[in-house]
Amino acid sequence: MPYSDYPEAMRNNARRGQRLNKEGGGKCATAVGKETARILASGGTLSDARVKRMYSFLSRAETYYNPDDTEACGTISYLLWGGKTAHAWSREKVEQMNNDERTQHDDAEKRTMGTIEVRESDGDEMTLEGYAAVYNSETDLGHFREVIKPGAFDDVLDNDVRALINHDPNLILGRTTNGTLELSVDERGLKYRVKLGDQQYAKDFYESVKRGDISQSSFAFTIDQQSWNEERTVRSVDKVRQLLDVSPVTYPAYAAATVQARDQQLELDDAIAEAVAEPDTTVTETQTNSQPMNLNEMKATRAKHADRFEELVNVAETENRDWTNNEQEEADLCKREVERLDGKIARRQAHEDMIARQAQMGGASVSEAKEINKINRSFSLSRAVQAASFGKALEGAEAEWSQEAAKEYQMRGLQMSGQIGIPASALYRAGAADDFQAGSGDGSGFVATTVPGVIDALRTPTMAERIGVTTINNATGNLKFPRVSAKAAGTEETEVSADAASGLELDELTLSPIRVAANTKYSKQLILQGGAQVDAMISRELAAGINETIDKAVFAKAAASAGTIVDKADAALTAADVYNMQKAVLAAGGDLARCGFVVSPTGMTIIKGEAAVASVSALVNDNRLDGYNTFYTPNLVDADAGGNGEGALLFGDYALGMVMAFFGGIDLLVDPYSNAGTAQIALHVNKFYDVDVRQADALAYTKDFA
Repeated sequence: MPYSDYPEAMRNNARRGQRLNKEGGGKCATAVGKETARILASGGTLSDARVKRMYSFLSRAETYYNPDDTEACGTISYLLWGGKTAHAWSREKVEQMNNDERTQHDDAEKRTMGTIEVRESDGDEMTLEGYAAVYNSETDLGHFREVIKPGAFDDVLDNDVRALINHDPNLILGRTTNGTLELSVDERGLKYRVKLGDQQYAKDFYESVKRGDISQSSFAFTIDQQSWNEERTVRSVDKVRQLLDVSPVTYPAYAAATVQARDQQLELDDAIAEAVAEPDTTVTETQTNSQPMNLNEMKATRAKHADRFEELVNVAETENRDWTNNEQEEADLCKREVERLDGKIARRQAHEDMIARQAQMGGASVSEAKEINKINRSFSLSRAVQAASFGKALEGAEAEWSQEAAKEYQMRGLQMSGQIGIPASALYRAGAADDFQAGSGDGSGFVATTVPGVIDALRTPTMAERIGVTTINNATGNLKFPRVSAKAAGTEETEVSADAASGLELDELTLSPIRVAANTKYSKQLILQGGAQVDAMISRELAAGINETIDKAVFAKAAASAGTIVDKADAALTAADVYNMQKAVLAAGGDLARCGFVVSPTGMTIIKGEAAVASVSALVNDNRLDGYNTFYTPNLVDADAGGNGEGALLFGDYALGMVMAFFGGIDLLVDPYSNAGTAQIALHVNKFYDVDVRQADALAYTKDFA
């Protein structure tokens, strides 16, 4: 049905797109986009086919729309088609069309199978011929497999059946009742032959088939009789109740069909070119049941688009000509799809890499790690906080994680103090202390690449982890480590002389759970709004509070127990001091390749530029001190023993020098009462950890320098 009652905002967006495109030289619009904008701007009538194309285009083009970049072609094209208002409006109309069609056809199903070929014909007649369905060809539909049995179509050949493009009732190629579509069955399957009319879209579609752009066919039907195997894994379609249409399709539901065309050369029209090159992406029943593409499928699809783009380039170069309008349209689409898939492939690859590292780190299988991440994506912190603040029981992923966290705490002899828990299994990160290399100044070498979300924000690594402190995640009970208190020293002796070497002496280092707490306040309105961004913001702030407390404890322990401690007593820091710190750690057996500096706030100011320490500031290059990873943090507290100087500088092989353990996950206590008068909710977060120095000589500390 025609549509002219669309919102005024669509007209305004189209007019704005026209203006921006004109200002940019008219380079950002296709012929179909310009025509659609013209119709919208003038208040003209939109056909069903154009509305479907509108929804299809805007669904894909939304990712390229940036309201802050009015010169971008993605923004201009999006506006020409009516913008966000048109996207929502066309979605509603397409859903209505689909509902009407489902109501009309009841339980219609669509399948893609069979083979198609086209025979030569006399004159200018265009004919498509082939198989819409193949008997006894088993097809995987995801949750079961299906076969069409011989004789399934015997009773429906006299139905009023149409040949359509992509099952679109607005794009009719032929019909049995007027003789332009002929149906028959043989030992192979359901055969059809359609004589195309003189419509421009039929000519254009025929040419696309002939070029090989379209190669498969589908059919729509309802089932009369069916049967299953004993395992109910294979369904046999014994009788078809109604055959609704046969359709060559751009994207098949499943593939056993081919279509070829032979006859005259025809020129493609811009409008139909877009209909073919950018098929309708309205969600069908078949698509709804399908799974998202895996990584290999995305790579294969990207390769297909890239190959097609290269083919278009080669054809034009071979024939020494420019692209036709249709070829330009198709090339642009291929380019956009390649760019889009590049981003998806990169994200999916990073995600799968992270899952594999998670599994390795946590002793879980890859499938278990994937399940963890599946729950992570469903977890909503604001939803959990909202439920707890109203005294409601947690549900779904929130309940599952809290129950798992409680079990973990019990296994460690600890008790959760809050209503919301996140288990350690969800907080595993990739990385190891030995990965602290000179090229990873920002610590990125040991931070897992993760998808954005609540859990990912909560597991933001402490600076202590980033500098390479040996970290034990998900520890159980008290941890005891042997520690060298006196090194063995050897001497050269004669064959019969007594051994005069000093012996190796060991003591014991014990890590026991220490509770670290942080708290923050949020308005009830913010919690009620929820959403991924709110969740991530709250999570980052809670993680920052915990990490600050842990880092201060780590650096305080290192400063107090370092094997080398130099008090400058307000004197200037020199390059010799910097070198001596390295010398001390090296002499203790530290690996300089994984060492780094940590600098206090005042220490940073002094080191980076005060005249008194020009010899030291000269060692700073690209924020690195003497070539080493250098971290500047307020969590290494300034030392001010004499009242004038206060700089603090830490250097070490932190993997050798220190060990830290985390016991269990995180639990949160929701307090909706203490600040009820200000409509605020207080969140208290608890985590158990411990840290200690295991090889003091691997650490060097210089303090109180001016």
